[in-house]
Amino acid sequence: MISFRYHIVSIVSVFLALAVGVALGGGPLKGEVDNTLVEQVEADRRAKADLQAEIASLRSSNQFTDAFATGVAPRLVGGTLDGRAVTMVVLPGAPEATVTSTTELIGAAGGSVGATVRVGEALVDVGQKQLVDELASQLLEGAPDVAVPEDASGYERLGALLARAVATTEDGGAEVDDASNSIMAGLSTAGLLSPAGEIARRGSLVVFVGGYGAGTTEEREGASTIVSSIARAVDAETDGVVVAAPSAAAEDGGVVDVVRRDVTAAQEVSTVDALGRVAGQVVTVMALAEQAGGGAGHYGAVDAADGAFPGANEE
Repeated sequence: MISFRYHIVSIVSVFLALAVGVALGGGPLKGEVDNTLVEQVEADRRAKADLQAEIASLRSSNQFTDAFATGVAPRLVGGTLDGRAVTMVVLPGAPEATVTSTTELIGAAGGSVGATVRVGEALVDVGQKQLVDELASQLLEGAPDVAVPEDASGYERLGALLARAVATTEDGGAEVDDASNSIMAGLSTAGLLSPAGEIARRGSLVVFVGGYGAGTTEEREGASTIVSSIARAVDAETDGVVVAAPSAAAEDGGVVDVVRRDVTAAQEVSTVDALGRVAGQVVTVMALAEQAGGGAGHYGAVDAADGAFPGANEE
C-alpha cells in the first residue's frame, strides 16, 4: 500500500522539476533559445520574400510570352485554315477563356467554328458505360448511314455518331440535317453531350478542348481513356482531330497523356499540352492545319515527341 509520505515526495519532485525548467528557460538557455527563434523567423521572412519575387518574375514573364504570342499569331497562322469549318468539343473543366481565345485564333487563321458542343460529366464517367452502350445502339438504329465495326465499343460507336452529328469530311463543312439533329437530341436528352448555341455547320476538323482533369489518378485515367476512344472514332470520319489541354493534362492520367499512350490514337490524333498559354493555343491551330494536310504530331512542353510546334524537329 502506497504511503502518504510517498505522495508528498512525488509532488515535491514534480514541483522541483518545474522550478528547474523555469530557471533554465529564464537563465542561461534563454538567450540561446531567443536567438534561435529570431534567426528562424528572419530566415523564413527572407525565403518568403524570395518566393514572392520569383512568382512576380514568372508572372511578368508569362504576360510577356502571352503578349508576344498574341502579336505574332496572325502571321504564324494566317491563312492556314482558309475556308475550313472546325467543330469544337469542350470537355468538362475546360476554361471558358481558353475556348473563346482558341475560337478567335481559328478565325484569325481563316477558318470558322461552325459548332461547339459540351461533353457532360456522365459521358466521361466509367460508371455510366451501360448507358452509353445502350444509347449508342438505339441511335445507330435511326442512323443507317453511320457505319461502325461489329466489335466497336460503345464509346467508339458514340464517337461515330458524334462525327455524323457535328462533323464531316468536306473541307468547308456540311449543313446540319435531320440525322444530325436527331443524334444530338438523343445525346442531349441523356446528358452526354449538348450544343453550346446553334450548330451552324458541321466541321471537317475537330478540336477537343480539355481542362486540368479532376479526381484521383484512376478516375482521370478512366475519363481520359473514354475521350481517347471517342476522339479516335471521330478522326476516322473527319479530316483530322486535335486533343489540346493545359500542361497538367500531359501528366499521369491526363487526357493528353492517355491519347499519347494509346498506340492507335497516337498515330492519327494530334495532341497539344500547353493550351493554358496563348502560345499553346497558337500551336493548337497549327496542329489543326497540319491535320488538314494529312499530318499528325504531339506538341507542347511535357514529353512532346514532336517538339514545341509542328516543324520544330525538322532540320
